Amino acid sequence: MDRLIVKNFGPLKDVDIQLNKINFFIGENGSGKSVLAKIITIVTSAFYENSEDEILQEFKKYNINYIEKKTKILLVNNEKNIFELENNEILLYKLIELTEIDMSEVFSKMIIDLTSKDKIEENLSIREKIKNAFLPTVPTPKESQEAIKNMLKNLSDIKPNKAIKKPQHYSQYIPAERNIISIFNNSISVFVEADILLPKFLLSFSTEYKKARTTISSLNLLNVEYQYKNDRDYIIYDKNDSLQNSLLLEHSSSGIQSALPLYLTVKYFAEKHQNIIIEEPEQNLFPKAQAETVQYIIEQMSDENNLFMMTHSPYILTALNNLILANDVKEEKGLEAIKGIVKEEQCVKFEEVSAYTIVDGKSIDIMDKENRLIGVNIIDSISDEVGCTFDTLLDKLD
Repeated sequence: MDRLIVKNFGPLKDVDIQLNKINFFIGENGSGKSVLAKIITIVTSAFYENSEDEILQEFKKYNINYIEKKTKILLVNNEKNIFELENNEILLYKLIELTEIDMSEVFSKMIIDLTSKDKIEENLSIREKIKNAFLPTVPTPKESQEAIKNMLKNLSDIKPNKAIKKPQHYSQYIPAERNIISIFNNSISVFVEADILLPKFLLSFSTEYKKARTTISSLNLLNVEYQYKNDRDYIIYDKNDSLQNSLLLEHSSSGIQSALPLYLTVKYFAEKHQNIIIEEPEQNLFPKAQAETVQYIIEQMSDENNLFMMTHSPYILTALNNLILANDVKEEKGLEAIKGIVKEEQCVKFEEVSAYTIVDGKSIDIMDKENRLIGVNIIDSISDEVGCTFDTLLDKLD
């Protein structure tokens, strides 16, 4: 299990967390959850940058350039440091050695990426990585040429979706600002041409969303049907209705505008990347829809995926606890015991969950090992506070 330590980075003063298969973070606005989400995205993807400078640029891209002299960020895997930032310097960031790269995987990824018109800059980076990857394994140009010929020949019959093995550490971030993409996605190029400043991470997400919507052209979500046709997103509220009478996404409810980019990209990313980081999955959703969204997200995860959810919502916590409890019921009483209540693929093992709240810049473990659930004390304390205010006001009427 990976361990992440963050000290003196913006709102995060002393964070020490164990990264598990499913990771849950809850806290108040401004507590630092978003900053932590972006740090996780950056450090678990660090190998895929060419240099320390490129990694430092990622902090600027995500608008969290809080690095100072006393900042420390450390990612540890099996007691071995795999990312280390201290004293304004990145001391370590190579997650795997170049000699361990399967060159067939590298070349298949290169071929697929080079067919994408959206990846001109990334393609240059990929070429450089391939060149560097050959240095320790194929020392001479002649041997390099032979290796390339053989590699391309062997790859000729490989289908793209099976040619890429999920990387050991590679993360995709789903921002809270995703509803902006729902409204303006077809106009993003106009924003760029007009030199309107948009966060770079949001532009990157827009590119990935475009790929997701063309790959997954139809989807059922939250009692509606989504269809992508003629470069437009349509929401059909009546499944017996025709496309002509449907709503464009930008004219649909705020909940659907937030949920669709999440539903599409979760499904799309889970097939390609290991770590999925989601900010505010509950955004603009009714509590029942929040629970359904958690179930959907969990259902998309495979054995190769790790999930990170940053939330303000106690309903997200409760929904996840239901899935943990469902797994315990299934293990003890059998699959029939949860039939019609929770799908088997939505069950969550307690041992595969980490949960924290961020308070005053510090991480607090909220896993309740005795009851095998995420601790609900944080919900109870808020309910008690609200209830106390109600009782005080009620007393004024006596």
